[in-house]
Amino acid sequence: MGMQGKPDGMHGGEVPRYCLDGRNKEVADYCETDIVNTYRVWLRYELFRGRLTNAELEATETALFEFIKYAPTRSRTSSI
Repeated sequence: MGMQGKPDGMHGGEVPRYCLDGRNKEVADYCETDIVNTYRVWLRYELFRGRLTNAELEATETALFEFIKYAPTRSRTSSI
């Protein structure tokens, strides 16, 4: 589907330790990739169900990428 995976250098098993170490920004960046990719999978699902057209899917993904690009404090997901 052309989606980026998780940020390098971290996996889910490390989240509790990162939180205890106060590395909240890294945890947020890690979790944000899940949110964005889950939304994109749902959009594809809606396309397959006939509730979205290809044009609507493309427009929605473009809007998502623009939001990520210009949203403050975004780092890792800017390349999604």
